Amino acid sequence: MKPFDYIAVETIAEACDVLAEHGADATVLAGGTDLLIEFRRTSAKLPKVVVDVSGVGELSGIVESNDAIVIKPLTTHSELMRSEALRKFAPLLVSATASIGSLQIRNRGTVGGNIMNAAACADTVPPLIALGATVTLQSKTGCREMELASLFLKPYQTKARPDELLTAIRFSKRPPNAHSAFIKLGRRNALFIARLSVAAMLETGEDGKIVDARIVPGAAFPIWRRATEAEQMLIGAKPTEKLFAAAGQKVSEAMIKETGRRWSTEYKEPVLAVLVRRALERCGLVAQVSKPAVSPTSKSAGHDHTPGISRFQRQAGLETRATIPAGSIKRETGRASSECAIATTINGRSHTLSIPANRTLLDLLRDDLGLAGTKCGCEIGECGACTVLLDGEPVNSCLVLASQIAGREVTTVEGLAQNAKLDPLQKSFLDHDAVHCGFCTPGMLISARALLDQNPHPNETEIRAAISGNLCRCTGYQQIIDAVEKAAPHCRSVASGVSPDVEDGILPSGMASDISRASELATTSPPGRMPSSTAGQRPAVT
Repeated sequence: MKPFDYIAVETIAEACDVLAEHGADATVLAGGTDLLIEFRRTSAKLPKVVVDVSGVGELSGIVESNDAIVIKPLTTHSELMRSEALRKFAPLLVSATASIGSLQIRNRGTVGGNIMNAAACADTVPPLIALGATVTLQSKTGCREMELASLFLKPYQTKARPDELLTAIRFSKRPPNAHSAFIKLGRRNALFIARLSVAAMLETGEDGKIVDARIVPGAAFPIWRRATEAEQMLIGAKPTEKLFAAAGQKVSEAMIKETGRRWSTEYKEPVLAVLVRRALERCGLVAQVSKPAVSPTSKSAGHDHTPGISRFQRQAGLETRATIPAGSIKRETGRASSECAIATTINGRSHTLSIPANRTLLDLLRDDLGLAGTKCGCEIGECGACTVLLDGEPVNSCLVLASQIAGREVTTVEGLAQNAKLDPLQKSFLDHDAVHCGFCTPGMLISARALLDQNPHPNETEIRAAISGNLCRCTGYQQIIDAVEKAAPHCRSVASGVSPDVEDGILPSGMASDISRASELATTSPPGRMPSSTAGQRPAVT
């Protein structure tokens, strides 16, 4: 990744000051799941300054009032999925976020980043437009509000000025007679980008006739918009399959009229019509939208989790270790720097580091700290080989800047073993031949460990969902699923303080106690990455 200067801000006012100073030379960093991929492109024109707003508390959260819901832009997709308010008043938005990428992506990606990136395939935009959302843009000189549908100029370009920051997304609560649906079409069941999508909402009157209709296709028009031609067909009519099919055909006709006929039209024309019909049928024929399921490895509001202290620290007797509160590492704002000083906790050990601004967490772990268990695969968040836990949640370390772990806790595969014993999950992987070539094993272990920490009784469907962001090139998924399922009772025993029978999982004599056998196997498999030009540059570590 090419070098750039970096500024971390802690308030909206600081962010606006920095954007006002640097203007078009600055780029805002939130979750980074899109931005860091773009930075790696050889043809990419990198900004001079990256403004990290991920630590701005004012930009996170969901606020519910009597008649409206306000979503702050740093709210992650996983947090959207867990929101009871959104489940009740915006279930189509929850359905859309549940389809985004993998769990690792949803734990980092933000709704604000999804909007401002303005990719034609963005999943949150169609449902938000259907909900009538507005956005607030703030600068040093003031705020302005506009309809979300009016924000976009073309793919990857919005009307936001270089000095403006997205600070809120707002929409009114829908009435009880409003039913909605979201459908997304892709090439596989997980980690897929929308080829087409449809967000639909219908309101019906006491006579059963449609009084309001909203249809917003995704990845169909140059920019998102409501399909008003089809909506007008529906208003005043009673829902029927024939009516919905005609509306779908109308949306397809509008797409062709606006985009013309291209190589993909032969496919998209009939498929879009069918997707619209199906979405409308789900709205019109289902009295109440079913509650979307929470990801099995997402933290629930009621989960007992002490900030800064992981299961691994408690198990190793490290709960009294001084932790680093988020935001305690102050960086001088208003002055860009190519170096960052951070304090963080990795596998229960405190580190103070001086690192280049363009260093990713993956590079830090492998090249600087020698934690080679975390593998470098695709570097675009697709394979999951680089998965680690960040404050207990699985993330792709290739899509996290190392500077963003300041004041936070990271757990890698090397941190799973405790007191010279394998974690029961690692032992189960060995017993069930779930290691294979070993390249995906560290990421699989981390994702599975996160699942079992949050859901001690997973079924096979939940296990498959938990590891859906981790690709096994040996295609040995069934052995992995079996290993996770069989490890669950032993992991519950560890969590309850009862030692499971894993004596034969003791690490060989002479091996460091915090290096797992699974990590050793993975390290002796094909190399974890190609040597980088900065591999020999070690940071200052204390």
